[in-house]
Amino acid sequence: MVNLQYYSMPDHVKKQCNQQYSYTVIVNLFTSRDEIKDYKNKNVRINSDQKLSKDELTQRAVNVVEGLVETRTEFNEYDSVQVAGVTFANAYKREH
Repeated sequence: MVNLQYYSMPDHVKKQCNQQYSYTVIVNLFTSRDEIKDYKNKNVRINSDQKLSKDELTQRAVNVVEGLVETRTEFNEYDSVQVAGVTFANAYKREH
């Protein structure tokens, strides 16, 4: 298992996050409507006071996106929306 590499938290992330760790996760969605298939990406920021494993990050990001799919009108037009993949983009640690 490959560990995430943590970078020093940049100022623009510090402004959005009060926790010790901040992660950017990209969730790739497979969508279909009237026989037209497409892919969409949703960027998710996960903040935590503790280091998260890749499994925990994946589950949290998928939960956020599933909530968006259920509540956002932009997804009402699709016959089907499924999570196709998850990519870990950034992992930041706040330096004291």
